[in-house]
Amino acid sequence: MKVIDERRFSFIPHKKWKTLKDGERKTLGSYKSYYGHLIRTEDKISELEKQIETLKGKKKDYVNKMIHLNHEIDYLRDDYQYSWSVSKMKSKDYYIFTISRRGHVTKTGGLGSPKLIEKHLKEFYKRKKDRLVELEKLGWERFCRKRVMDLNGRIRNMIVDMVSEDSSLKKFSINREMLFPLKTKKGR
Repeated sequence: MKVIDERRFSFIPHKKWKTLKDGERKTLGSYKSYYGHLIRTEDKISELEKQIETLKGKKKDYVNKMIHLNHEIDYLRDDYQYSWSVSKMKSKDYYIFTISRRGHVTKTGGLGSPKLIEKHLKEFYKRKKDRLVELEKLGWERFCRKRVMDLNGRIRNMIVDMVSEDSSLKKFSINREMLFPLKTKKGR
C-alpha cells in the first residue's frame, strides 16, 4: 500500500482554503477527513494487536495451568468416563452390554432378545411419543446407546451415582430392568 501522510494536503494552510474553488475545497476536505479516519484506524489496529498479544500470553498460561491440573484429575476420567457396547451371544438370540472404563474391569449386563428389548423399551417410553419415534428411527441398539451415553441423561447420572458409591461397580447388578425400570402394579 502506498504511504499516505499529512503532507499530501498540508501544502496549503487551512486558512487559505477559502481561496480554492468549491470542488477543490470539498475534495481536499474529504481527503483530510479520510486521512483522520486512516490514522484512527491504524491506532486502533495497533491497540488491538497489543491486546491480541496479551491474550495469547494469557491463553498460553491457561493451557499450562490446565496441563498441570489435568494430571490431578485424570483418575476421575478413569472412573467416570466409559464406553458402551452391545454384543450378541453366540449360542442364542440374546444380547448383553458392556461398560468399559480405562483401568477398571468391564461391567456386563443382560439386555435380552431383540423382541423383548423393543417391547420393554416401548413400555418404558409409552408416555414419551418423541422417544418412541426415535426408537423406531434408530433401532433398539443405537437408541439404547444414545440414552446410556447422553451426558445429561437419567441413565448416565445413575451410572455416575453408582461409580461414586463403588468405583469398581462390583456392588451393582446392571441389566435392562435396572436401566429402564418398569413400574409394577400394586400387589405384585
